[in-house]
Amino acid sequence: MSLLKRNLERFIIDTAGYLLIITAALTGWLPGPGGIPLFIAGLSLLSINNKWAKDLREYVLKHGGKIVQIIFPKHPIAQWAYDLIAIALFGVSAYMGWRHEAIWQVSLAASAFFVATFISLMNRERLATMRRKRKP
Repeated sequence: MSLLKRNLERFIIDTAGYLLIITAALTGWLPGPGGIPLFIAGLSLLSINNKWAKDLREYVLKHGGKIVQIIFPKHPIAQWAYDLIAIALFGVSAYMGWRHEAIWQVSLAASAFFVATFISLMNRERLATMRRKRKP
């Protein structure tokens, strides 16, 4: 009976992990952080019983911070370019949100706002600067 219980538990955990990863793929395009936390949660559940998922999770945790350094280099021209992109996206989101003629325009405005906020916080390590200033 314990073999059946163990296999049923493994099946339920793996099914939940795969469902979270599928849900992450389906909701990743929506505004907000929906896809990434769901993917990480699904990968964490899968890593309980599967070595490949555990290895992938450890790789992502070990090398995940390098992605920000690759996407947002410390070159001044790239930093200013990202600033201009963020300002343009804020402008587009404000204009489309103000007009709000169709639901797709409001959704696009919200998406542009979240992308612009992300770029603003990650470019030039503004998020880390804000955290340092907040600590006493």
